[in-house]
Amino acid sequence: MSIIKTHQVILHGKTNQFNITLKPLCDEHLPLLYKWCADPDVLYWTEGGEDCEQSYDKETVHVIYGSVSQQAHCFLIEVNGDAIGEGWLQKMNLPEVIAMYPEKCDVRRIDMSIGEKEYWNKGIGSEFVRILVEFAFTIEHVDVLHCIFEDYNHRSKRVFEKNGFTLHHQVNLPPMQKGHFEYHYVLTSEKYFNQKQNFLFK
Repeated sequence: MSIIKTHQVILHGKTNQFNITLKPLCDEHLPLLYKWCADPDVLYWTEGGEDCEQSYDKETVHVIYGSVSQQAHCFLIEVNGDAIGEGWLQKMNLPEVIAMYPEKCDVRRIDMSIGEKEYWNKGIGSEFVRILVEFAFTIEHVDVLHCIFEDYNHRSKRVFEKNGFTLHHQVNLPPMQKGHFEYHYVLTSEKYFNQKQNFLFK
C-alpha cells in the first residue's frame, strides 16, 4: 500500500535561468524526502517551534506526507531535470482558519521546501508559488489561498508578496519560539483575476 497518495497533474514554469517542472510526488521520491527532512538547515525554514536543531526520521516523514497527500496535490520540484524540493496545494487543515470563511468556501494553502540548498535564493520559490496560484484559481477553481509562515521567514514573505498575497492578520507566538509572529497572507480568486486582467491591459 502506498504511503503518499499521488495524482496525475504535471505543471511547468520557468525563470530566466531555470526550466521548472512540478511532477506528482509519490513513494518513489521518499529517499529524497528522507534526505531533506533530516537536514536541520532545511527544516529551520519550514517548521515552526523552538529555535533548535531538528531532524525527522523515516516514520515521521511517512506520517507527514501520508497525511497531507490525502487532501492535497503534492509535487516534486524539478529544475532543469534535477529534483531540488517539494511542495503542495492543500485543502486548509486548520479549524481556526476554516472558521474565518463561509462554510462552502474552498480555502487552500501552499507550502514548499527547497531541499537542495544551492538552489536557495534563485527565484525558484517565487515561480513555484506562481505556478500553484495559477493552477489553484484557473483549474481547481479555489476561492481563497490562505498561506501561513513565521516572521523570521523573510524569504516566504517576499515570495508571497511578489505573487499578490497581502497580510490578513498576524498572531503573537509564545516565548522561546524562533519567530515573534505568525503571519497569515491571503489571495482571493477575485483579486487574482483582477490583477491578471490589469496586467494584460497595461
